[in-house]
Amino acid sequence: MTLTVFGASGSLGRRLVVQALDRGHPVRAVVGMGESPPEFPQGVTVIEADIYEGTNVEAAVDGATAVCNVCRHSRVTPPDYVTVGGRHVLEAMATAGPDRYLTVVPAAAGGPDTTTGLGEQVAVALFRLFRPTITADAAAHVDDVTDRDLDWTIVRPLRLTEGPPTRRYTTGEIRLGVRGVSNGDAAAFLLDCYERGIYCRMQPKIR
Repeated sequence: MTLTVFGASGSLGRRLVVQALDRGHPVRAVVGMGESPPEFPQGVTVIEADIYEGTNVEAAVDGATAVCNVCRHSRVTPPDYVTVGGRHVLEAMATAGPDRYLTVVPAAAGGPDTTTGLGEQVAVALFRLFRPTITADAAAHVDDVTDRDLDWTIVRPLRLTEGPPTRRYTTGEIRLGVRGVSNGDAAAFLLDCYERGIYCRMQPKIR
């Protein structure tokens, strides 16, 4: 059950790679072209690719059982980075074969009927106000994913924080409130979805 992780250099990606390896999965950690990758544990296969340009993306997914795309915006990424990069990953999957796709987008990328509770509505409204480009880009990626014939899961935290897995989190159709969830817990939940085949073609929240 080989897992390809795009965005493996990021805070969430690094924790996802380590936890997947700890659970016994062969892991391909995809990093940027020419990037100095973090020191991954022994046994991780590191692959360089440029998802925005589509360079080496197909090689990264070829033969994989599932793909986790946890790429996120930085100060230097273009405004449509998630949408365009995600499209290249999804198109490579259509060619190379794996049909299990897992990704993470901000809860604010959901539609107007996806928020519950005053705290969540306020937090989402503020995110959309101060991060409109990120919200719009993530929403476009969600539209692209949900239009495809894949076993996809889109995980929607309100806010990701640093920290290890605690297993003290809630998922599903929940009221998010204002509390964030650690990258460690988000990684653990992604792997649970992958291993157990849960939340296929669904967009669970996590807090």
